Amino acid sequence: MAHPNVHIAFSPWRLGLHQYAQEQEAQEREELERQALESQRLARERTLEPAVLAEFYRYKPIQGYNSSRVLVLKPGKNTDKLAGRLEYLWIGGEGPRYSALSYVWGEPQSNDVILIDGKRLAITSSLSLALRRLRPAPGQSALRIWVDQICINQRDTVERNQQVRLMHAIFRDANRVLVWLGADPEGDAPRAFQLANALRAIFEDKLLSSLCKSKGADLDWIPVENWKSLRELSKLPWFRRAWIPQEIGTDAEAIVHWGSDSIQWEKLHHSMRKLETHGWELKKKHKIDTGSATQLFRRFVEQPRDKPGGRARHSFIYQLCLSARNSATDPRDYVFSQLGHYSAWIETEQALIIQPDYDNTIAAVYHEIAIRALTVDSSLMLLNAVSDNGESSPPLPGPKALPSWVPRWDAGRFHSLIGYPGRYQAFGSTKSRITKDSFEDNFDTLVIKGIVVDTIDKVTAKFTPRCFSPESSKKELIQTAWRLCQPPSPRPVAGQPSKREPSSLKFTTQGTYQNDASFPPLKAFLDALAPSAVFSHISSPSSSSPTSLDIAYASGIAVLSKLFPAAAFSTKHDPRKSPNSEATPTDYKPPQPNPTTWLQAAEDHAVHRCFAVTKESRYFAMVPPTTKTGDILCILKGGETPYVLRVDPKAADKRLFVGEAYVPGLMKDASGLFGPGMELGTFRLR
Repeated sequence: MAHPNVHIAFSPWRLGLHQYAQEQEAQEREELERQALESQRLARERTLEPAVLAEFYRYKPIQGYNSSRVLVLKPGKNTDKLAGRLEYLWIGGEGPRYSALSYVWGEPQSNDVILIDGKRLAITSSLSLALRRLRPAPGQSALRIWVDQICINQRDTVERNQQVRLMHAIFRDANRVLVWLGADPEGDAPRAFQLANALRAIFEDKLLSSLCKSKGADLDWIPVENWKSLRELSKLPWFRRAWIPQEIGTDAEAIVHWGSDSIQWEKLHHSMRKLETHGWELKKKHKIDTGSATQLFRRFVEQPRDKPGGRARHSFIYQLCLSARNSATDPRDYVFSQLGHYSAWIETEQALIIQPDYDNTIAAVYHEIAIRALTVDSSLMLLNAVSDNGESSPPLPGPKALPSWVPRWDAGRFHSLIGYPGRYQAFGSTKSRITKDSFEDNFDTLVIKGIVVDTIDKVTAKFTPRCFSPESSKKELIQTAWRLCQPPSPRPVAGQPSKREPSSLKFTTQGTYQNDASFPPLKAFLDALAPSAVFSHISSPSSSSPTSLDIAYASGIAVLSKLFPAAAFSTKHDPRKSPNSEATPTDYKPPQPNPTTWLQAAEDHAVHRCFAVTKESRYFAMVPPTTKTGDILCILKGGETPYVLRVDPKAADKRLFVGEAYVPGLMKDASGLFGPGMELGTFRLR
């Protein structure tokens, strides 16, 4: 039997004429009906667009400066559509409690929807997955939760500018922060959270720690899968989103969700902190980025200035440096995302350092924050933020390039700062005095006073982490740098070959640096690679105890003896040996080397920098990777470190700013080395 929708044409000679006529009439009726249905379908399509638009949710304007919205998420099963309503939220008020969601937007396309008051609102798939994971089960109370993608009208620039100012307060006042790291397709979450809890217990309990280490100092009895999962956790995009610090950096309770598993944020942070401070070799071996968590914890909670790291906490520029390691879809957010930090508030002006404005260009935002930072801060911390790792960045959109003294916050290349706030005083206690009159050429040129120390004579290649690995051939760069420290060979006598003493190529502990009998060149060399300031927490120096510089020196020599064969090293005057002098106090304790700490300091400080030697004074220096022979090493008034400048090829009376430098012997009140009557020069930085 033929299918009813299949028409079979029969020949008229096999049918009667009457039957054939009926067949033709039926075909004509079917064609007319088909045409009518097609016309109706086309008419519906023409009216479909306004009908769909009418179903989309339309925001009502927010009333009040300290106001926002909060999502009331309805309970539901996994298969149910996401649904809820938006309610008024007064920041700082005594209204109903709410949670705040911290997550990564993911793909920019809005591929999913949530029903708000029965109307559709487009959201990203990442947010949809988070809300389905966190929403209450049927029969439970609705979840009041603040979600930026839903509670802010993303199409309204004026509203976005206003809400950005409130975001830190929104997360600070939440009764809890819910963190969504994303799906867990590989099942890493339970292993990572299990290891995090175990590490916290091992490092905090001395007895348990000794028992565990007796099974293996490297904790190699822990399954490698758990270490891998913890590494994958530290690499998740959430930890590197520019907005995350102000969301998770409060003292509100926070719960971290990854797939179907969860852990308290405070416990995860403590585990990472313990691994960072007590298990550096473990974290390096398993490539776990502990800083991804430790740099976020309570970063937006105000701390006293007199506590360790207090000056850094109160430096807005330092906060921008930390933010620049993260990622942001909009480059302006590298600045705007940090405006909720207490360091952004200028007490004398009772105002934010700048106002968020998404109508400004990226270059205008970066230029404005640089000018403001120099004029409201009493240091030159802004200039210490200019250095990068030597990799080029595409130019910012716009007709005008940024001045060389303005940092590119979107470059994401900051490794570590030499000029950590309060650590050094290259120009002594003198503060910078930058005003609006310190700028020329429509604020493109910065005019500043300073002293020229010397010019750069020789520069090595850029240091990498492999330079400090015994198994790597890159360690030879350390020997190359040491060779630069040797005095220039005397000019050869006519007819006689030039020779260099073999001993001058060794790591010898003899000689002096800058005519200081207590400062051998090797001591200065090792201090340049790993500054002794990071060793200050190891011992409290006294008249009979070794200083942090002595400990760093002994530790550096211990590292060199492991990296290089004995033939490359002279152990005469080895500082690790106890002195035999009768004048030595009986309670003198020789410096105890700590190679692990020295290596950690060297990786944090020297990596992405080059070693250089100056031409006349033979200063040793760690300099930016873009430094060239002939660049100027100088100390600027109010600067906490020396800096590298370059003659502007387009204007001989101006200088280009290259970056900060570390120079043994010039890091504390070096201005006194050049005589009290020396007149400061004027530098015009373009």
